[in-house]
Amino acid sequence: MSRDNPFQVASFNPERAWADTWHLWTVIMPRRSITGRLLWGKVWRRHDGRRWIYKKFVEYDTDDLV
Repeated sequence: MSRDNPFQVASFNPERAWADTWHLWTVIMPRRSITGRLLWGKVWRRHDGRRWIYKKFVEYDTDDLV
């Protein structure tokens, strides 16, 4: 907030808001499986201001919730 304009609202930074939320990210591992295929999977990812934080993504079947 500026002294010149008391009605100025703190700026909203969409890039920062995007980094602060968890989002699903597909990663490819730089190694190969026994069959020679590249390993890949999905993880939850967000930025804490200094580095990226990753969490394991566990898929679930929506039929099991009923």
